[in-house]
Amino acid sequence: MDAFAAIIAFDNASLHAVQSAISEPLTWVMLGITFLGNPVFWVIVAALIYWKGKENESFFLMNLIVFTALVTGALKAAFLRQRPSPETFRVLGTDDFGQFAFPSGHSALIAAACSHYWGFLKKNQRLAFAILVGLVAFSRLYLGMHFLSDVIAGIAIGLAIGKLNLLARNRLFHLNFRPSKLEDEIVLVGAVMLAVLGVFFLQPFPLSAALIGFYAGFFLFKEMGLEQARMHGRKSKAKYLCGFAFLAAILVATGEIPLISIKTSNAEQFALYLIAGFWISWLWPFLWEKIAVKKNR
Repeated sequence: MDAFAAIIAFDNASLHAVQSAISEPLTWVMLGITFLGNPVFWVIVAALIYWKGKENESFFLMNLIVFTALVTGALKAAFLRQRPSPETFRVLGTDDFGQFAFPSGHSALIAAACSHYWGFLKKNQRLAFAILVGLVAFSRLYLGMHFLSDVIAGIAIGLAIGKLNLLARNRLFHLNFRPSKLEDEIVLVGAVMLAVLGVFFLQPFPLSAALIGFYAGFFLFKEMGLEQARMHGRKSKAKYLCGFAFLAAILVATGEIPLISIKTSNAEQFALYLIAGFWISWLWPFLWEKIAVKKNR
């Protein structure tokens, strides 16, 4: 038996072993855990960081999402490995990020986030994050979305991307990061734009639309020299609540949250996700400063 056949055999055996533990309560837990590797979850985290007044930190988190999606999408297109067959395994999950399995994008993204933020975490936080990486990888197996080699490769790729993103952040991050002052940053910005273009072709367009909207708003925010007032308590909660209420409305309008039956065309979905990204990085921070903050001064 050659090495490739041995990997396939091991993948099949390990997936059968993991799925032998399937139960209805555990399935619901795994569906929740697997969301931690979904780009949508990390876009929500990026919005929280942005509205907290840490625009540059949010920018680099979005870069993490972009480059992970680009690398995993390119590798999926190169290897064309099919996901586990429902005829052989129990497929309990769905995935809007492509029909191919290698490498696991969810495992890569959660590992990339862990790698990027590792140096900012305390010892117990590091342990918790590492456990989450393992749980997300396990959930991809449990739900029948990937083989073991897919998630191992995804974790390895994610760890490397996280370190590279951290290197870019440490080298280029400063308080006056503005698109009008990009002497050293121009390479990064060019790479980001190319990556977003790559994501557009390799991943479903809602993700790329949200990314384009976010970056457009971010650079406009910096170019205008805007600043967000730091808030705590009720005002901070009100800002988050109103901001996410609008994002939820967009998801409902696109049919992502099936509360009501709405049919939208691809062009309409692209526009809605574009607005969502722009809402995070410019429109809502701008409106909040104009309406809520200055009104109380």
